[in-house]
Amino acid sequence: MAATLIFAGVVGAVYVALIAMHVAAIRGRGAADDRYRPRLAVWLAAAGERRRARAEAEAAHELVAGHLTRERYQATMATVAAQDDAEHPLAVPGA
Repeated sequence: MAATLIFAGVVGAVYVALIAMHVAAIRGRGAADDRYRPRLAVWLAAAGERRRARAEAEAAHELVAGHLTRERYQATMATVAAQDDAEHPLAVPGA
């Protein structure tokens, strides 16, 4: 019984480590292999994208509903843009 629990714990730890390696590779901090990406790793790596999209959607909804002023909406969108720029800087190739 104890051996089964230890084995299950080791398998779970290896799985978590592999997913973490994939997440790091997707985010650009590790070796990339585009042949296979586990859905869980892709989902975890895109957490920032979902958070920014949610903030943008909520701000637009609040603006349309009249609960948010135009200036506050613009400030919110500037914050979202700054977060996006920090996480995904624009790389412009030299002309």
